[in-house]
Amino acid sequence: MTTVNRIGTKRKAFCANCKGDRHCEIKGHHRESESDHHMYWWTDWYLLVCCGCDHIFAESVSSDSESHYQVGISPDGEPEYEHHEEIRSWPARFKRDRPSWLEGLHKSIKHNKSHDFQSCLLQVYEALDHDLNILAGIGTRTVFDIATEILGIDSELPFIEKLNEMVAKNLITSSQKDHLEVVIDAGGASAHRGWLPHVEDLNTLMDILESFIHDSFVLPAKKKATDESVAKVKGKVPPRKSRSGTKKSLATPKTPA
Repeated sequence: MTTVNRIGTKRKAFCANCKGDRHCEIKGHHRESESDHHMYWWTDWYLLVCCGCDHIFAESVSSDSESHYQVGISPDGEPEYEHHEEIRSWPARFKRDRPSWLEGLHKSIKHNKSHDFQSCLLQVYEALDHDLNILAGIGTRTVFDIATEILGIDSELPFIEKLNEMVAKNLITSSQKDHLEVVIDAGGASAHRGWLPHVEDLNTLMDILESFIHDSFVLPAKKKATDESVAKVKGKVPPRKSRSGTKKSLATPKTPA
């Protein structure tokens, strides 16, 4: 099979930044290939730039002479085939979308562990993207552990006691406790018993974890910011005046006894 120089041409590829298939310009191309008496196999390596957002990424496309399927009939009556391709990209294609609040999470938390907290959570997403499911399972428990320390729970306590104390302090509800206990048990199983969770399992664990983080950190920070904005606006609004020219209060006057 002849190697064609594809630099400067375009190909369609999934852009992780745009989150969809996009036309991408090929900035670099290299083909690796091998063969024996029966088969020929190859991998095309691409350096791509998305034409929509200028995101730069690498992609590999692998196939072989035996992995193909019929897609139609040519005008000459001959069958037409396309090859089955295994496509991988770097940075990896997102297996799970990041929540909108993730990027600024550490800014919402006034604690010396805020950057560690966000960094650990990002690594869990990256483990998911690269199919490192055991590491992702362990990571969900680690993220929860850092979160409890930020919330003021003694880091030396066993996990179940941390959960009980969080319920006692009204940091979580009883139903949240039950859900978070699953996250802890699953992370422990991956860490100590080599449990390999499936993608569906990890999505459930991440649903629990994201909900907990949103309720515990994102919503309180948003409420605080709203309260501060309301206070600023309230200070700028001029008070109403009565017809006599004196300032008029909006408070309801008390009825004489």
